[in-house]
Order: sequence, then C-alpha cells, then structure tokens
Amino acid sequence: MFRVTLSHLILIYMAVLLGILCFAWLVGEVIRFRQDNRKRRSMVVCDICGHSFEDPSERELLTCPSCGRLNERGKVREI
Repeated sequence: MFRVTLSHLILIYMAVLLGILCFAWLVGEVIRFRQDNRKRRSMVVCDICGHSFEDPSERELLTCPSCGRLNERGKVREI
C-alpha cells in the first residue's frame, strides 16, 4: 500500500477539481465560439441604409426589410 498524507490527498483533490473546471470552461468556450460563428454567418448588413438583419437561409441575394434593396451576403465586420 501507498502511504498518503492528508496534505497529499488535499493536493490531489484540488488538482483533479481544477482539471475538471478547466475542461468544462474549455468546452463552454468552444460551444460559444461555434454559436457566434453560426450567428455571424447569418447576419447581413444593408449597403444603403446600414440596417442589419438575420437571415439563416443560404441564398446569396437578400432583400433588406428596411429599404427593399438587394444585398449580397458578405462577411460582417466586428466593431
């Protein structure tokens, strides 16, 4: 048998707990990153009026609900 002191048990417990928390945080960040990318792909900004709207379809030409102009799907820039 291995002899383990109380301080070593506490250290092992804290290391395992910290590892689990880091793993859960990392998984949450990956999920959030994927959701943000999915949202960013569906956002469209009108070139004329600047109205931003969401369209989850895969069409390349979209009509702006504000001014009615046809817009090409493009990359939305972060401000």
